[in-house]
Amino acid sequence: MGPETARPTPETVHFRQQLQDPKNRRKFIHTSIFYFSFIALGICRAQHGPAFLDLAQITGSNVEEASVFYTSLAVGGLVGSVIMGVLLEKFPKHRQALLASSCLLTAASACVIPWSRNYILTICLCGVNGILTSAFDSGGNVDMLSTWGVEGKLFIQILHFFFAIGTILAPLIVEPFLAERKTFNGTLCGIYDISKSFNYSDGPITGNSTANNILLPESCVPSESQIQYAYMIAASFGFLAGIMITAECCFSPPDTKGKTRNENNRNPRVLPKWLQVLILGNVGLFYFFNCSSISVIVGYMMAYFVKDLGWSKEKTANLASVFWAGYAASRLLCVILDRILTPRQLLYISNGLSVLSLGGLWLSIIHESEAGIWICLVLSSIGMSSIFPTGLLYLENDVMKVSGMVTSVIWVAGNFQGVVNPLLIGYLFQMVSYKWYIYLSFIEAILAFVFFLSTVLIVKTLLEKYGSLEVQSSGDEKITEEAFIEENERTKNNKHV
Repeated sequence: MGPETARPTPETVHFRQQLQDPKNRRKFIHTSIFYFSFIALGICRAQHGPAFLDLAQITGSNVEEASVFYTSLAVGGLVGSVIMGVLLEKFPKHRQALLASSCLLTAASACVIPWSRNYILTICLCGVNGILTSAFDSGGNVDMLSTWGVEGKLFIQILHFFFAIGTILAPLIVEPFLAERKTFNGTLCGIYDISKSFNYSDGPITGNSTANNILLPESCVPSESQIQYAYMIAASFGFLAGIMITAECCFSPPDTKGKTRNENNRNPRVLPKWLQVLILGNVGLFYFFNCSSISVIVGYMMAYFVKDLGWSKEKTANLASVFWAGYAASRLLCVILDRILTPRQLLYISNGLSVLSLGGLWLSIIHESEAGIWICLVLSSIGMSSIFPTGLLYLENDVMKVSGMVTSVIWVAGNFQGVVNPLLIGYLFQMVSYKWYIYLSFIEAILAFVFFLSTVLIVKTLLEKYGSLEVQSSGDEKITEEAFIEENERTKNNKHV
């Protein structure tokens, strides 16, 4: 063991030099704040799945009617992503203020949802929450790419890893407050299939007809839900994140010169309008079906396993936590794999694993293999987890700059599936079979893979032929020269020290 073994590596020296620069220090602080805020976002987003049956109980609705909550979240997400995309294009200097306000309002909207016992009001509250969460989600991704430029490959994967950490925490936070279902005799106590004439909180609603008076055995009536407190815990994370972003916005004004320099480090390719529309159309369909498959698996896990397989809510909540744990672990693994594999190669692997694992889940359910169900769900979470952020990196590195308009298309596609999917699967659950939980998710995973292959084919055949590189203006070159001079001076000073 000599002194050579303790000598710092070039990477650590470079990192220390970066931290000595106040501008880079602010960037790291800014990134750390957004990592925490995406944990809060993950909690707020993922808590709806484990709380699905309890929200139905609170509002006195069945599975098909409660599915409209997901539709409302998706419609709101569609609107929110468009609004944030437009605002970021119109007011780029106020990006921090926009993100801070959307984060604080997200926490406020999440807090009030379970306090509503009115079905229509809950739908409206879910819509507002969808607008705000999607606006912050899309804006946060654009901000991270703009902050780091082409260096943001690592940081964007870590950002989505912290989002996955939040999704792991969500079922654990919700589970202690879930209403206990005292029996699982579907013939005797199919309480969620009874029409809305029965209100689970206030008892049966009396009317002129005795048919409306439904008397259930005491053992069949679930206990009172207390998920309001779980939503308040989630909202507290969101409020803290919003306060941190607001404080940074007030005390660390944005550096416009640094941001311009980072924009110059991004993908310079310019595409003709028709090719841009063609690529974004395929990318939109790819994200539509990918998000559809994930939303079915996650959003209806509680409804399917409790109603069709007879699992307890606690056991299903633990399954959801394991799913999200695999989701987060895979995103952490992607941070390492990004140094080995290209985004396109990683997307091939992820899509293939998603299709194969959901096919295995189908077979496990048919053969009633509980071990197979747990294993295949974890594998599906590993396959699905890296698709969303890696798709953004694939576009940024190999296709074109991921601007506010591009993220709007992606988030609109990801949320538009929520307009159709909940209504479709709610109808299929009530009228056909709960087995459509796995049928639909498997079909949509296959379609996502098809449209990814279609996008790759278009990029390979048309991009080099019709795409052109953006030429920097003289002003931008001047900024780049100034940055180069500043970097040289800083290096000399470090040597003297």
